[in-house]
Amino acid sequence: MKTNLTHVGLKITASLVILFFLIAAGCGIHSAGHMKHSPELMEQYRERTLPKQLSYFYCGRENLPYAVVGIDPAYAFETKLWFPIEFGPELYRKIDHLSNLEPGQRRKYARTIIGPAGKVIGVWFSFYYSTGVIVDDVNHKIKVFNPYKPESRRYHMYR
Repeated sequence: MKTNLTHVGLKITASLVILFFLIAAGCGIHSAGHMKHSPELMEQYRERTLPKQLSYFYCGRENLPYAVVGIDPAYAFETKLWFPIEFGPELYRKIDHLSNLEPGQRRKYARTIIGPAGKVIGVWFSFYYSTGVIVDDVNHKIKVFNPYKPESRRYHMYR
């Protein structure tokens, strides 16, 4: 009898684990975009040959932005904390003057933004390594979070 209860317990546990992953797969995990390091994109920036077809935005201060993104115009971009940039000298000026608020961080990152289907749908420039990206491929919407978090600074004034 004891082995039957153990066997039934294992079956129930395995079923619950499988159910958990099926629910998670259907409830939003597929909507997470991600970023991928792109040396080619950094080279395009240095050569001033970034893709013209993207819609560009910055977040943060006008003269020292935290990040610059370029988004495929096929996607509606939530611009709550982001401001548009005209393609051309203004775009390159924003990337040239990205804010470097993190102590010890001296590397500017160039990353592609990848949607759930594996397609490149944007670009990212910042001294911050990455940030959260939510992509709704069905409705063609994208949200990129502001990377700056004041409480994450090493020498936060309230510590």
